[in-house]
Amino acid sequence: MNDEKIIAALAELIERGQSISKSLHTHSELTANYNKETYQSENLGRYAPALKWQLDASNLLELRFGANSKFYTTFEKEMNKKIDVRGGRFFRELVANGTSILEHVRDALTSGYTEDLFYKREIEVFANLLDQASEFLVNGHRIAAAIYGRIVLETTVKEFAKQKGIEDKSFDQVIIKLRQNGIISKPFESSLRANYQLGSEAAHGEVTFQNYSDNQIKEYLSFIRDKVLTL
Repeated sequence: MNDEKIIAALAELIERGQSISKSLHTHSELTANYNKETYQSENLGRYAPALKWQLDASNLLELRFGANSKFYTTFEKEMNKKIDVRGGRFFRELVANGTSILEHVRDALTSGYTEDLFYKREIEVFANLLDQASEFLVNGHRIAAAIYGRIVLETTVKEFAKQKGIEDKSFDQVIIKLRQNGIISKPFESSLRANYQLGSEAAHGEVTFQNYSDNQIKEYLSFIRDKVLTL
């Protein structure tokens, strides 16, 4: 799901949250006027929409930012506050505060002030794979080094493209679309294609791979580290 769809989903959740909060009693009203029978008849029916709203919002935040993100954990902490009304689950201020958090997330996402933690963790994994590729090359395992490099190159570029709303099974089509959308330049597209070709020749066991020197493979790995992992 790209960020435009996430922003649209957040807008819908914000509208629902505002409507739901208005239908609920305030915390003080629940505390001061608590009566078990009245409470059950007047409030439990209002909780189903509030619970669904919370679950929908939590799922969206976890999907986009990850369970360890500030946005997800802040929302969860707010929405799971304990209140002192027996059997109580939702009240007006709670849902209003949760809605305000969603508004903050929407504004941050619209302004570009967010960090994709899932993508960041992936980059760390890819960097470790690239370190292993460099070790392979030092120890004379040229084919393994090139194949590892291609895995990192292809996966990183496709994940980067996904953040931009671009997806395709074909690596070539992905970089064409990135260039057509003005995200990468034509020279960089050509460099990606050339380096991908080196890795593909190794992966497919082509005899042409033997024409590459160790220095060329080293430059290939350096390109991936310096130009691809920094996208």
